[in-house]
Amino acid sequence: MLDRRQLLAVSVGSALLGCSSPPPRPANPTRPLDEQRAIRVIIRAFHDENDAPVPGRQVELPAGRPLKIDVGSLNHKYGVAYVTRAERLQIGDAIQPRDPSMGDALQLVRGTGQDVDARILLLYDEDYLYDDHMGSEREETTITAEKKLARDVRDFLVRAQSERWP
Repeated sequence: MLDRRQLLAVSVGSALLGCSSPPPRPANPTRPLDEQRAIRVIIRAFHDENDAPVPGRQVELPAGRPLKIDVGSLNHKYGVAYVTRAERLQIGDAIQPRDPSMGDALQLVRGTGQDVDARILLLYDEDYLYDDHMGSEREETTITAEKKLARDVRDFLVRAQSERWP
C-alpha cells in the first residue's frame, strides 16, 4: 500500500506529465523558386522599371567560364542571372563567394572580352526559398519569395538606370 507521500508524488508526477508541452515542431522543408517562374518575375520587374527585357545570352567570366544571363536589357550590357545549384557547380570558383559581412547586398559580376563592360546581377536560387504547406503554419510563401526577388531586380535596375550603365 502506498503512503500519503508516495501518493502525492505519483499524482504530482502524473499532473506534470499531462501539462507538458509538445516538442517543438521542426521547420517546414523549403525549396527555391523554379527557374522559369523566377524568370517571369524578373521580366515583370523589368517592365515595372520601364526597362525592356530581352532573352539572356552567355557571357564569359574572368576565369574563362561561361555564365548564362537569363534576362538582359535591350540596348544595354546589363542583365540578371538567376543561378541554380547546377549552375553554381558549373561556374565553380569563377565567381568570388559572397562576403557574409555584406548581408543582403546584391552581388554583381562583370564579363570579359567583348563583354568587359557588362554588369550582371547574380541572384542565387537558395535566397528565394518557400515551403508548400497550406494553412496557418506557413513559414515562407511563394509570394514572399517572389516579392523579394522582384525587389532585388528593381533595386539593380534603378541603380543601372541612375548610373547610366552601358
